[in-house]
Amino acid sequence: MENWYQKTRKETEHIFQAIIKHGFVQDLMQSTLDKDIFGFYVNQDSLYLSEYKKSLVTVGTKCHRPEETQFFYESATGIIEVEDALHKLFLEDKYKNPTPSPSCELYNSYLARIVNHESVEVGIAAVLPCFTIYKEVGDYILKTQDKNVSNAYQSWIDTYASDEFAAAVQQAIDITNTYALTASSENLTKMNEAFIKTSKLEWMFWDSAYQQEGWKI
Repeated sequence: MENWYQKTRKETEHIFQAIIKHGFVQDLMQSTLDKDIFGFYVNQDSLYLSEYKKSLVTVGTKCHRPEETQFFYESATGIIEVEDALHKLFLEDKYKNPTPSPSCELYNSYLARIVNHESVEVGIAAVLPCFTIYKEVGDYILKTQDKNVSNAYQSWIDTYASDEFAAAVQQAIDITNTYALTASSENLTKMNEAFIKTSKLEWMFWDSAYQQEGWKI
């Protein structure tokens, strides 16, 4: 019997395929991604994660069981530790910019609205793609990349293809499935909508980095 995540993940397969076929992921995998594009991405990622970890804490506060609250709190703390290390490695001063891109702003604003104003089930579904998609992208790159080519971005790739990250992702999936079991039909519909929308926002985030997206006016 399919669980909620398996069913909803199938509905977003076209989004995942669009992500792994995107020039950003393909270039990163081949170590041909322009350094300025990656610098732009890392800066925006830093801005995004500074708000995303707040969303994780909000979701954790709403959880019904202490171990679930602890998981989301620890995930927020883990972002600080792991991402800070990556940003120190890749974020040069010349790429630092305090202004979120339109896509970054949209993603954070949407998450904040959902986790603060919707049920815990819907909030968990909204934050889940940032876990699952990064794991799948990391696994895809690690499996597909040319092992004979030294990749300048290998540290980034290894972070999201690691066993430690995989364990955290599975725990996030398990928690989401648990809440889906008792969610009302209305909340199940909202969970699906939130998961699909933030999956699309993941694609938009990478695309905005590849375009080095700025405000048009």
